[in-house]
Amino acid sequence: MVLDKKTKEFAVRYVMETGFFKIRLANFLGISRPTLDKILEEDKGFFTAIQAANAVFCKDLILRVKQKNPTFLLKTRFKYEFDDKLKVGAYDPEEEIKKLAQLIDSECPDTPRLN
Repeated sequence: MVLDKKTKEFAVRYVMETGFFKIRLANFLGISRPTLDKILEEDKGFFTAIQAANAVFCKDLILRVKQKNPTFLLKTRFKYEFDDKLKVGAYDPEEEIKKLAQLIDSECPDTPRLN
């Protein structure tokens, strides 16, 4: 299978925003994981573009961590579990994150933090 240029561009943008998770990328493209592996193996330029997009994603992720923004991390890594639109009952992921951060800060005051 060969992906057209536009589909590759969408894939690169997808990886830049969500990171390089092969199963998710394959689902996004509507192909199987083995097919994606084969495409990446055969098309070195596309593979390089995907790796570069993932590097951009990782750099942004690191900058967000340095800004102490765990919400972004959780929403990015676990987008289904921390979806803003999905709130079940009284459970609010934002509140849970804040409580967890406060708990960590109060129990581990000497732990170095990223600045």
